[in-house]
Amino acid sequence: MPDISEQLQEINIISSAPSRVDVGGTWDLKCFALPYVHAHPVTTNLALTMRTRIHIRSYKPGWVRILDDQHHEEFLLDQIDMSSHFGLLFAIVAYFGLSGMEIEIGYGCPPRSGVGGSGTLSVALAGALARAQELAGGGNLSREAIVELVYNIEDGMRFSFTGLQDQCAAAFGGISRWHWTYGELHGKFRREPLLENTDEVSERLLVAYIGKSHDSNDVNSKQVTDFLAGKNRAKWFRINDIANAFALALQRSEWDTAGQLINEETEIRCSIVPSRITNIGEKLQAVCREMHIGFATAGSGNGGCVWALTQTPDQIAPLTSSWQDILNNVPSAQILPVDVDPLGLKVEQIAL
Repeated sequence: MPDISEQLQEINIISSAPSRVDVGGTWDLKCFALPYVHAHPVTTNLALTMRTRIHIRSYKPGWVRILDDQHHEEFLLDQIDMSSHFGLLFAIVAYFGLSGMEIEIGYGCPPRSGVGGSGTLSVALAGALARAQELAGGGNLSREAIVELVYNIEDGMRFSFTGLQDQCAAAFGGISRWHWTYGELHGKFRREPLLENTDEVSERLLVAYIGKSHDSNDVNSKQVTDFLAGKNRAKWFRINDIANAFALALQRSEWDTAGQLINEETEIRCSIVPSRITNIGEKLQAVCREMHIGFATAGSGNGGCVWALTQTPDQIAPLTSSWQDILNNVPSAQILPVDVDPLGLKVEQIAL
């Protein structure tokens, strides 16, 4: 198994990938999409400039060290512990079979904030390791192959309930409608880019972290259990319709319609799992309701981020002010300065 500690003394590798917000999420789960392929399951998501970063540099031969600002773990490559704090990341390292490196993580948003964290992190790491693999004489991987790889590891090894939209948004960026085709031979997904110029969306977008992390598995477990038992099916089919209609509204610059659709989806999701919105989230939502602005919880909700899409750019300043007044009383809560990220995965080599 290649040790690349010497190569990394001359070249470091830095990669990054964007987070996301979405409309129609959960339909990217196989257990939703496969039985109802005739409903043409989709999600529409917006990649965000809150980027997770990976920095790979030289370390002790034979060893792999992973760290962020709160944790660090290291193992010999043939003794890595995939049940550890960084177990998912070590599983990805094991796939590439590379050692002699330190992997440092930098987060563009608070961890566990509902904007695609593990999928984004996995794509950024696999992109960096694919470039490191080239240094060791191997071949590179396409974005499609990276998405497939990290999804199969996270889903197949039961690290979490995951679909593919987080990984897809991280790899490709931009604003896209994703068609989930798990049952077809040609692949698990099809991408439909919606807007080349994302500025009109960026200038109407506001994202806030409400000061409380979330656990997506809690909400997703209930959603999946109920769905498989036949509960709330009509509501989920309406969410799928909303994801399609939201994509069309963005393409037509119909901002009022887009906001109404976001609000309807939020109302449906909260009726399915009331805990997905917190007291702080309800206060932020009330401001949006008064201003006729679309409001949504990110990911599975129950903490993490919320986001809004205004009808006009000049609504952003008063909305930001009102939200900030509410968040000032919550430790660690904050408005997150973001735009739509058009680029997706980026990987660079830095000569030392």
